[in-house]
Amino acid sequence: MRIGAISDIHLDVNEAYPVIHAICNRIRTEKLDALLIAGDISNSYHTSIPSLNRLREEAGIPVCFVPGNHDMWDKEGEFGDARKIYEIYASRSDCLCGKIIDLNEECAVIGNIGWYDYSFGTAAYSEEEYRKKEHNERVWQDSIMVNWHQSDKDFHKKILQDLEEKIAACKGKKIIVVTHMVGVPEFKVPEERPDWDYFNAFLGSREYGELFEKYKVDYSIMGHVHYRKKLLKNGVDYRCVCLNYHTEWLSGDLDQEVGEAMQVIEI
Repeated sequence: MRIGAISDIHLDVNEAYPVIHAICNRIRTEKLDALLIAGDISNSYHTSIPSLNRLREEAGIPVCFVPGNHDMWDKEGEFGDARKIYEIYASRSDCLCGKIIDLNEECAVIGNIGWYDYSFGTAAYSEEEYRKKEHNERVWQDSIMVNWHQSDKDFHKKILQDLEEKIAACKGKKIIVVTHMVGVPEFKVPEERPDWDYFNAFLGSREYGELFEKYKVDYSIMGHVHYRKKLLKNGVDYRCVCLNYHTEWLSGDLDQEVGEAMQVIEI
């Protein structure tokens, strides 16, 4: 069985490019049996949901996803509560949030958005400073667009508990965990880049990686950081599979970028 994984396709930012068509072409080229999307489909559920429907129809194979932080954005203030948007996604059969999806008798996929607990930030800043999500006149947009009506740490703990329950229930199987957020510090943005000693705090949590290694998860699929990377660490195969904004593509060629972003797992 061949499973593809990609994230951060940002269909609204990349609206001038036929991203869905390119992904479906890659599905056929790679002869994939399923596709996993690790979040940031767009900046609004109004775009993400019909795009997921279209992708599933054109792909002709099962497509499963987790939302990313951008998918949770409530730009118009329609809900004022990110939990309501989360439930819209989670209620879909193709959303991994709160579910175990068996790909076959030997392999299960588990997923959730993940969140951040500031553990990837540095000790140079206090928790109060991180809660502001503002540094050197730069604002982390989740502070404006996403309101969980609880602290970031509390929401992260909720997701962590859900993932642990699902992983523990799959003992004896190969396990693929999909999160939008990052689980190990090796995937942080290098701190020599301006301000990232602060903004790394909003990339994920060390506790996800610790959880995956505790239960000997086989694969951790993630996105969010807008680069691509693979790492085998303590028995877990970590893969960051971001397509990214078109302004960040090095080749300028959509098909090449999709091919380089998408990872294939064979089970």
